[in-house]
Amino acid sequence: MQTSHLDDILDALKDRSRNVYGPSETTIMGNYIEAVKALGIPHTIRHNKKGHPFIEMHREDGSRLAYIHTRLLPSCSKTSSAICNDKVATHDLLEPKGVRIPRSRVYRENEAEKALAESYADNSEVVIKAHSLTLGVGVFLNVRKESFIETFAECIAIQKSYGHDPVAIVQEMVPGFEIRAVVIEGRLDNAVIRIPAYVTGDGESTIDALIDAKNAERSKCGFFHDKPIRRNRNMHAQLSGAGLSLDSVPAEGENVLLTSISNSTYGGETAIVTDLVSDEFKEMAVRAVAAIPGMATGGVDVMVDSFGSTDPVVLEVNAYPFAHLSIYPTFGEGTNPLIHFLEAFLARDKVTHDPGALLTTKEQRYLVDYMRFYAMRDEMTVKVMAAQS
Repeated sequence: MQTSHLDDILDALKDRSRNVYGPSETTIMGNYIEAVKALGIPHTIRHNKKGHPFIEMHREDGSRLAYIHTRLLPSCSKTSSAICNDKVATHDLLEPKGVRIPRSRVYRENEAEKALAESYADNSEVVIKAHSLTLGVGVFLNVRKESFIETFAECIAIQKSYGHDPVAIVQEMVPGFEIRAVVIEGRLDNAVIRIPAYVTGDGESTIDALIDAKNAERSKCGFFHDKPIRRNRNMHAQLSGAGLSLDSVPAEGENVLLTSISNSTYGGETAIVTDLVSDEFKEMAVRAVAAIPGMATGGVDVMVDSFGSTDPVVLEVNAYPFAHLSIYPTFGEGTNPLIHFLEAFLARDKVTHDPGALLTTKEQRYLVDYMRFYAMRDEMTVKVMAAQS
């Protein structure tokens, strides 16, 4: 992301109020439990061997409907979840099915010099990311040639600290900004802009002081209090590339981008922008989920150069939508995709468990969405098979 993108985003959101959420200990599972209760679904709260809660849902006749775990929904197979956790496997499925992805290469621990030699022919900056970590861990943006070897080594070391076999993905730095598309049971539910950490100058304070002030404000919010802006390698690289440092004093009203990592755990902010994105964006998000076998619900991270972009680039597909982003946006009104997931899932179970049951208009709409989604998946698969024959 460039500062010009940040300015455009904040301008588009200028009429939306900034939210401050009260004290809350609501977890992802807590939100699922609230959604199940709101829909009146018979259920039992159980706990696994580690003491973590999960939901066992029941039908009205008492038979078991499905389990809901924090990061595994009943309509997502363990295989599809494993695919999404493997960034290379995900890309191998997306590209042949017409989903645009960044150019990337994979390197082992002892291939840093080879990676350096191959990575800058067409790029002045690249992304280095860990093969199978999530939530922005092990991701380094705006990596220049002079810091490549050191950053590559740090990416490897982080993976080792998590007990993973270290593999580094070196990727082109796609220009633009990131939007999380939330696809629920084959239909785009909402799109959430993920704004990287930034500060706005007052003409007097240093960037360092502005960060402290903004973190103090975030600490008052029930959802963002434990997600401060972090001073790290990515921040220093971003500021250095802009000719700035933590001691710089930005002009009054000047927005300063602190990192290109848009995850809220690194100080990012969010807003629902479903009404601003293009039809091409919406279709590409659904196609990305359809490209993963055994999956109908997920979160798709997409790069665009504007809200109206017709050529989006898919960065990752996540097997769980991380509904917190939609429920607790920084700006404007939120929405709860968990309700929509449960309604769609119940509609599908209704016709499979009791084929003669009468359907409401809403249930019929959900089933039409399913049919369109699976028709899209079948079409994509046939095209791949035809190209390989």
